[in-house]
Amino acid sequence: MLKNRLISALLIVSLIAGTTACSMDAGKDNGNDGRKETVTEDHKPENGEETAESHEDPDTGYTVSNTTTDSETTTEDDTGAGRNGKDLITPDVSEDFILFSYEHGNMAWGYQSEKMLILNNGDAYVFENAPGTAGDQNGRDLAVAYLKQYSEPSYHMSTTQLRELYDICKKIDPDVKTGEKDTAKDSGSYVFKFYDPETAREVTIIKTGDMTMTTDDKTLIKAREKAESILGRQGMINKDLYLSLSSSITNVPYGGKDLIGKNMSFDSYDKLLEFCSKNGIDVEKYLTEQVKKSYQEAKYIILQVYDTNLLVDGYLNTDNKEFRFLPSLADYEYNPDFDGKVTVAICRCDQLEKFDFVNENGSPWK
Repeated sequence: MLKNRLISALLIVSLIAGTTACSMDAGKDNGNDGRKETVTEDHKPENGEETAESHEDPDTGYTVSNTTTDSETTTEDDTGAGRNGKDLITPDVSEDFILFSYEHGNMAWGYQSEKMLILNNGDAYVFENAPGTAGDQNGRDLAVAYLKQYSEPSYHMSTTQLRELYDICKKIDPDVKTGEKDTAKDSGSYVFKFYDPETAREVTIIKTGDMTMTTDDKTLIKAREKAESILGRQGMINKDLYLSLSSSITNVPYGGKDLIGKNMSFDSYDKLLEFCSKNGIDVEKYLTEQVKKSYQEAKYIILQVYDTNLLVDGYLNTDNKEFRFLPSLADYEYNPDFDGKVTVAICRCDQLEKFDFVNENGSPWK
């Protein structure tokens, strides 16, 4: 379960590494805003971390290829001010964006990756991610866009505390000296980063796990302690999210009207082909040899017909139970194959029995 794993893991690994644990800072910075909300997180391994060549998607069955001074006490009540853009951590910015990230990746026992993406309005999204999802800045921005559309923030953090961390991070020397030391085995990597909105600079504030970042720089140490203190205050995550924007979902045009809004499943590739042939859906034209082989080996294949020609980019799994396709949030790019037609999204899903399938509006499949 993802619940609280990302936060509790930092405490454990920090103790192994001999760094300052989150709980040790609680006494000197107890600006908890008392909010323990829902919400929840894709990790590209850091340099030196073992990378995964491929990974079997646990849901679909595909193999996919593939990272200031501290205030003493604050009484600010910002339980949601940042959500409407009125209380952004960064000044003179009218939109929210990723300001901090906390990521865990481990390749010791197969692919494991969890992320926390913290926006400058205090909203934080925590989720597990498939390989190839949220691996770089563009990927993180895209992940947040889908999570904002189809879920809720895991937490809303105190913008007072985050602003203090932001102010400290801005003072870190671009040429700050750091080193690394071995601290654990098979723990993976836990990395907290700051993204400077003015310079686009990425600053690693915490790195621990198999290797721990070391430094004598007082400002960087101060930022690390503040980050640990903020992370240590978060409560349980109420929703586990697994986000995949890299699965092999087949998008096929459909020119009829009878199937619009329909959802269905097939327990063999041959039954899928038979259905598509009867309804004028030329699915084989859009299958690579690798995907065709995967469908032939699939226990189940699922299909959803939309009322637009937007492509489907991935899927979101909530609490290891609810499954929904994610229609693209990008502007439609003209494709003559889809001209005047709608999209049929098809995906392998070997664990069909365990999921409750919903459409893009959250309504159960019929």
